[in-house]
Amino acid sequence: MSFRHQLLSLLLATLPLVSLAGAEEWYRWRGPNLDGIADGGSWSGVFPDGGAKVLWRSSVGIGFSSFVTGKGLVITMGHVGDNSVVTAFDQKTGEAAWTFQFAAPLDDRDFEGGPTSTPTIDSDHVYVLSRMGEVFCLDLKSGELIWKVSLPDETGIRLPGWGCSAAPLVIGNKLLINLGEAGIAMQKSDGQLLWKSKDRECGYATPVPIPNSNPAAIVIASGKSYKAVEVESGEELWSIRWLTSFNCNAADPIIKDKKLFLSSGYNRGAGLFSIDTAEPETVWKNKEMKNQIHGSILFKGKLYGIDGDMETGASLRCMDFETGEIDWSEDDLRPGGIAMVGDDLIVLTEDGMLITAPATSEGWSPTSETKALEGKCWTAPVFSDQKIYCRTVHGEVVCIDCRE
Repeated sequence: MSFRHQLLSLLLATLPLVSLAGAEEWYRWRGPNLDGIADGGSWSGVFPDGGAKVLWRSSVGIGFSSFVTGKGLVITMGHVGDNSVVTAFDQKTGEAAWTFQFAAPLDDRDFEGGPTSTPTIDSDHVYVLSRMGEVFCLDLKSGELIWKVSLPDETGIRLPGWGCSAAPLVIGNKLLINLGEAGIAMQKSDGQLLWKSKDRECGYATPVPIPNSNPAAIVIASGKSYKAVEVESGEELWSIRWLTSFNCNAADPIIKDKKLFLSSGYNRGAGLFSIDTAEPETVWKNKEMKNQIHGSILFKGKLYGIDGDMETGASLRCMDFETGEIDWSEDDLRPGGIAMVGDDLIVLTEDGMLITAPATSEGWSPTSETKALEGKCWTAPVFSDQKIYCRTVHGEVVCIDCRE
């Protein structure tokens, strides 16, 4: 690859982070910087004494899809009847600007079922990945279908046991999907397949770019490993063997200063690896942080994450990134989702309480709380444009106005 080609690949990998980071739009899973941290602006992190100001409520159907925002819309997915439904709400009023539905089984084996992936907004388009491996490109303004590709039909690659769950990742002109041993790449304009990996079971985590990589590279979870591949060609650069029960590698990797943090549930545990060499080297491994479905959030050298399997009661923990030592653990909270706004943690508990607290290694010390939802909550809340969006597994959605 020529130097010019390498430089172009690097620019395309970093362009989305630069161009939209200041817009306060949560246009993709885990936000503009893929770290789960939102710019809080003027919000103090405190809910009014009489309870949070609810701007609107709605219902979207069963599922675990989180929210993305762009151009005045907030978008998520749910299962209704025999279909998966993508709904775009007006952020201010909660009125449905458009819906797009497609036939899909509920597929409620071992859990409630419904969509588990989160859409991705890129410019005027919305990319949606179904659990059955279909990719839809929709017009952001109208919801009109632009193109559709069934990846199992197109590639011959098997689906993972619980269906596709990762969010699509856009880098330059490519749409990167976690399917197969190390992902696939499509042309985002028309869905044309650009490269694919081997027909082996993928994981459930979303692909993550390696910062400042040249040529541009991403890390993708398979059912048995985390692999780095070149964005342009799909060529494998290195692999970390990471075996987890049920092949459930669902938490996104976290990359900082050429170190890679991995964590999985089902008693797998966590590890930190140096990726500054041709082959990753282990820094530490332990079982002190087991992220089953939610990735941890790295802030000022500390990892804040949900430890343990959700169905048996998980804990909220603070872990030192460099050493893997636990600073504190809150074992009675039963967190259902986690996000950060500015310097504050926002935890949505399994029974619908929203709690804010400073993100500090000194301990868990809540600042404010409010009852947001009734019902089981296992989806991470999203803060965008001074509003918090959260949902239940059965599809009740609330928008909380944080303007003060």
